[in-house]
Amino acid sequence: MKRKIALLLTLAVGVSALAGCGGGDDKKNNAGGTQGGSASAGGEINFDEEPYEATLMYWAASDPRDLEAVEAAFNELTLEQLNIKVNLMPLTLGTYTQQIQMILSSDDALDIFPYFGSSMGNYIDADYLVDMNEYLETCGQDLIDIIGMDDIQCGSLNGFLAGVPNMHERTNPEAFIMRTDLLEETGFTADDIKTAEDMTKVFAAVHEKHPDITVYGGTNGQSYPLGISLSIVDPLGGGNFGVLPDNGQTLTIENWYESEEFMEACKLVRSWYEAGYTSADFATCTDSGESLMRAGNLFCFTAPGKPNTKAEKDAQTGYDTTCVIVSPDVCYTQTTNGILYGISSNSEDPEKAMILLNWIFKTKEANDLLNWGIEGRDYVVKDDGTLDFPEGVTTENANYHMDFGWALLNQYNSYVWTGNAPDIWDQYQAVRDSAQLSKAYGFFFDTAPVINEVSALTAVSEEYLNSIGTGAVDPETAIAEFNQKLYDAGLQTVMEEKQKQLDEWLANNQ
Repeated sequence: MKRKIALLLTLAVGVSALAGCGGGDDKKNNAGGTQGGSASAGGEINFDEEPYEATLMYWAASDPRDLEAVEAAFNELTLEQLNIKVNLMPLTLGTYTQQIQMILSSDDALDIFPYFGSSMGNYIDADYLVDMNEYLETCGQDLIDIIGMDDIQCGSLNGFLAGVPNMHERTNPEAFIMRTDLLEETGFTADDIKTAEDMTKVFAAVHEKHPDITVYGGTNGQSYPLGISLSIVDPLGGGNFGVLPDNGQTLTIENWYESEEFMEACKLVRSWYEAGYTSADFATCTDSGESLMRAGNLFCFTAPGKPNTKAEKDAQTGYDTTCVIVSPDVCYTQTTNGILYGISSNSEDPEKAMILLNWIFKTKEANDLLNWGIEGRDYVVKDDGTLDFPEGVTTENANYHMDFGWALLNQYNSYVWTGNAPDIWDQYQAVRDSAQLSKAYGFFFDTAPVINEVSALTAVSEEYLNSIGTGAVDPETAIAEFNQKLYDAGLQTVMEEKQKQLDEWLANNQ
């Protein structure tokens, strides 16, 4: 029996039925459209049988006005190359959150679907997922070539391959996003900012010139002390309840909330709060920094940085922005498996689902259709190779326009929208290739043995973290109280279990 899952903790990651997955002699049986010219690994397709009907769920920015035309174009490719008819199921994140539990626990047709990697253990336990190990080597060679086995293993838990990571950024360095016009008024430049502490002099100068503007703010959950934890410690999954410090280079689990780094980050933001640089309601603010800046009410907010952060924030805020990254690029499992695409246990033929998944990752036309729609109608290709709307078409009246590549399967094998560098996906990959790897990269904590403790710890965090992280309370006293509540709720038990699992993983993977 499939059991219901407490999604509140995770939502805020053989013998084939076909005639083998090796390539056949008949060239028409080999799927084409490979990324980077790689050979097809889709397997031999039997065009004499009825097409398999697959359902592909993916996250969408909005409900498309005309899905039918995109689905028809998608099926022209899949029927010809795979003998698979695909039913597209785009869901906005709000709709997905409301419906995914019901869909997975039913017998509804579903082959491929996205989910947060933090849900991996629960979904495996509830029998919602197919173990993809059986099909990876035979039907997923392009996935191996494109994603890489190190990254693919981030979708594995206790040997069960629960999904493959989509192609999004693999690091989350902390960045300060500032309005360039106000920064220039201060006389400071990006070169003057090397650390978060350097922001104090900038904030003081902006506050003096514009006392009516909130200098630093945004969503409470992205305040500097909370955001930096995504960058300089490896949480290993299951929340920040026991981490590996020093960019994941230390293999002894420690309590991040007792660390000097966390205390100093909280003291810094507390000093900004007391100086009047933040809004009085920062601790309860759920408005994004982007929206507050667009409204003209904010100078600076923090967010994860990446190669096209400036282009992204310029578009989202309506201002020319200056983005300064103040922490290193490090790869952690929890970042890589933030979004996984898995094969549903409802799939009538998981092998064909794997063939379809492999094909999408390697086929540019497929990724362009899912994200941008139909060429000539929904977008045009500019001389520099980037995309833009055709004349008369805008976001408001486009028949199909997602611009949601970060949540789709392989945005790296897709066109780039205007405003971004044409080689932006190469830049993303270069960051991944040069980033430091946590020594526990590929390990993900199975919370099942301590699920009650994790639930209790999450409740304590929700009570304390936002007020501490936004400077609304004195960190000296609040953090001590917070840590005592964490230990009372079972933090030591969780840390010991996390260390035990990590040691076992290290013994088998080093």
